[in-house]
Amino acid sequence: MNRSIVINREFGSGGREIGRLLSERTGMELYDTRVLQEAASKRGLAPDLLADFDERVVTGPYFDLSIIANVDPELYSLPYRMYGAIADVVTEAARVRPAVFIGRCADKILRDARLRFRSVFVYSTDLERKIARAVELDGVARADAEKYIAKMDKARSRYQQFFANSRFGDYREYDLCLNSGRLGYDTCVDIIVAAAQAEPEA
Repeated sequence: MNRSIVINREFGSGGREIGRLLSERTGMELYDTRVLQEAASKRGLAPDLLADFDERVVTGPYFDLSIIANVDPELYSLPYRMYGAIADVVTEAARVRPAVFIGRCADKILRDARLRFRSVFVYSTDLERKIARAVELDGVARADAEKYIAKMDKARSRYQQFFANSRFGDYREYDLCLNSGRLGYDTCVDIIVAAAQAEPEA
């Protein structure tokens, strides 16, 4: 494989699982939660602090920056420092060899670094399966699952808007948009591998 793969995904669509299967099939390194741990040690930031800096952090106070800008400069700069640490890890990893990156605006990071990649958005029209994943993986009560899914997608959308100034799920932002609910995970992996290996027509 001569280019990295970035997978953005709706909550519950199985995008992380597709990334894992893609990594296993191709031998490419998978960067997800691990990227935060590496970023923490690289920038000297506390690992537990960066562990909380997930896509859902945008629902918290860090993103109301106008409120705290003149009160706590350290807190104001924190999201930018954490994002910078993540960007360093993504860029350096991709320069060593192509890898699979899950979310965290890795497509913008690689584009800014002028590194080769394919961007993928995974969504699902299988609501029941998305609900099941929310219940099984995150321990959400079934009655609350749909609201939880919507909340998580909103958080991812705000994260992407904040750091990449682009719209989450907009087909124009990606090379591929795949419905895992209809295609299944293995077929999604097949398509991603084919797209990664294909070269654009001259």
